[in-house]
Amino acid sequence: MRERTQSILEASVREFIKTGKPITSEILYEIYDFGIKPAMIRLELGDLSHEGFLYQIHPSGGRYPTDKAYRHFVDSVIEKKAKTEPKWIDEDKIDEDLKGFMDDISHHLGVLSVGFDVHKNTVVDSGLCELLERIPISAKEELLSIVSDFEAIEERLQKQKEWIINEVVCPKVFIGESPITKSKELSVVAGRINNSENDVIIFSIGPKRMDYERAIGIMKLLSDD
Repeated sequence: MRERTQSILEASVREFIKTGKPITSEILYEIYDFGIKPAMIRLELGDLSHEGFLYQIHPSGGRYPTDKAYRHFVDSVIEKKAKTEPKWIDEDKIDEDLKGFMDDISHHLGVLSVGFDVHKNTVVDSGLCELLERIPISAKEELLSIVSDFEAIEERLQKQKEWIINEVVCPKVFIGESPITKSKELSVVAGRINNSENDVIIFSIGPKRMDYERAIGIMKLLSDD
């Protein structure tokens, strides 16, 4: 993919995550400087749609990212994103108050947070309301799917425990489905704290429009890669 095309794709995903509004060439032209006019941006968006990165609900409407676009964006973020250390992070809580630490992540990222303490074989969670507030639910079936995922998380963690412990390289991002969720409306960002005192795997579960850049930066810090 050409550098300019990649920049336009990443900008499209970033703007959709920020606003939830369909992407148009006019919006991108106003916010970003790609060195080309809206008509050329429109052609680039058309090519990206043809390649399966974007889609339109109406032929004359704006475009939305596909799972393929989110995956491309996430892979780029994982490669480029530096570790970040927000002021609210208190790593002492991981050992002393894991539930409190999950509360912090849920509050600041607006996601459902799940902590799996490998040594103690315990699971704590926080933020179901934060997750549901941010999911664009259009049908009862979607809501039931998300709630069913929430209810099944601990059981799925136990069933997948060996694979998760041995195979999940953090940060790891699942889009649309994961070892602990089945809903196609969710994404999961996983991180791991593994030191002499702790072996805790953390999952941030949010909508596909979740803030991957912040979540991945935090998971990189916690995983200490």
